[in-house]
Amino acid sequence: MRLKNLFAHLRQFRGTEFQLLLTVLLFFAAGYLLVTTATQQREFVATVPGILSILWPSALPLLLFIGVSLGLSFNSPRADQVVLPLVALLAGLSLMLTARLEPSLNLLFQCSAADGVVVNCYEGIASKQSLWVSLGVVGLAAMLFLPWDRLLIRWLRLSLFDFLDHYRYVWLGVGLLLVVATFIFGVDPNGSGVNLWFNFGVFLFQPSELLKIILVIFMASYLNEHREVVAAGYRLGPLTLPPLPHLVPIAAMWGIAMGIIVFQRDLGAALLLFGVFLAMLYAATGQGWYVLAALGAFAAGAYGLFQLVAVVKLRVAVWLDPWATAQGTGYQIVQAIYALSAGGIFGKGLGMGVPAIVPAIHTDFIFTVVGEELGLAGTLAVMIAYVLLIFRGYAIAQRIPGRFRGFEQLLAFGLTTIIAVQTLIIIGGNLRLIPLTGITLPFVSYGGSSILINFILVGLLMRISATTQR
Repeated sequence: MRLKNLFAHLRQFRGTEFQLLLTVLLFFAAGYLLVTTATQQREFVATVPGILSILWPSALPLLLFIGVSLGLSFNSPRADQVVLPLVALLAGLSLMLTARLEPSLNLLFQCSAADGVVVNCYEGIASKQSLWVSLGVVGLAAMLFLPWDRLLIRWLRLSLFDFLDHYRYVWLGVGLLLVVATFIFGVDPNGSGVNLWFNFGVFLFQPSELLKIILVIFMASYLNEHREVVAAGYRLGPLTLPPLPHLVPIAAMWGIAMGIIVFQRDLGAALLLFGVFLAMLYAATGQGWYVLAALGAFAAGAYGLFQLVAVVKLRVAVWLDPWATAQGTGYQIVQAIYALSAGGIFGKGLGMGVPAIVPAIHTDFIFTVVGEELGLAGTLAVMIAYVLLIFRGYAIAQRIPGRFRGFEQLLAFGLTTIIAVQTLIIIGGNLRLIPLTGITLPFVSYGGSSILINFILVGLLMRISATTQR
């Protein structure tokens, strides 16, 4: 019987996904060789020979992706086979670029020796990113493989998605409480003047990253329950307005976005949350008037804040004319523009550029590294990877059969929209299409909270595809 079950699992082997992941692994092995050859600055552990020394510290998380793929063949063979390789591609790019930007900080604890005595040990950015990506893959695996339904049904008689659906106000309360707590317990490790992180000693955590998933869960649950009422509404001339009681959560989203800007000056989080809210509102109701009205309210509030809040006015001024303050507040954007211009069509080559001139290159402006060293071709390839990932996410939502349409479909749509809007905001800021905001490029920028939450997001999305697809 066991042998029969083994053969049954072998027939469900996810060959497409496995081959794509092997391609990603080989691609980044070649990339590390190029970076190492170009910089000639990296140091490897002598006891780790061959290809692993070249891939270190990226070998572990990339191999974990392959482990997750093999586990899906036994646990969830119907899950989407393209999402995981695309995420591995973007995460591998992140690991390679962070190691390239900090070649001397390659190891988890890099030490120098003097007269046989080990001195001067320090932790590197590249190793931190490797650790966070590894933890992210573990979080993704936990969302896919842990028996959440069995445990929750035993305790609460609810499946995982029913559990998320039924307790939407609890999730919303927890998310808002975490954000409010940053005003009291938050820290500012970057010296930006804004306390957006919790310091847990060994790591920093940004609550707004968790809030984006919580708000998607809340909106998916709320709009699923009141979809017909909100969509039908009542007529006021040419407009269709929702009943007044159902305007409260919609107005609350506008208030949350404005409040984040006012109190925390977190422009990126405000724009991201409001953009996801608008997309979900339109997907649930099909009423373009709601979106236009919400955009009008957001524009009016943003203009008022532009007049009142100095940081908003500064960001807009730098966006409109960064060369006016090229030696001051506009320095970062000007140097990013020069870096993108220097890349040309095919780039200077991995390890051949000087991207470190751009401040915060490993977080806000990591897209410019791609532009400088891989050129226009490289940036288009990265954007195509994001487009494919977003397309697969929306396809998962679209293919959900009738008995699961509702909360699961809106949840899949909202989770995918988080990636879409966040990518649009940060790439638009790097290319100076919109004012720069302080958020990360999903799976690519350095950042622990963002990496971990985005992997959990993908884990939820793949679990939806595994449990609801035809």
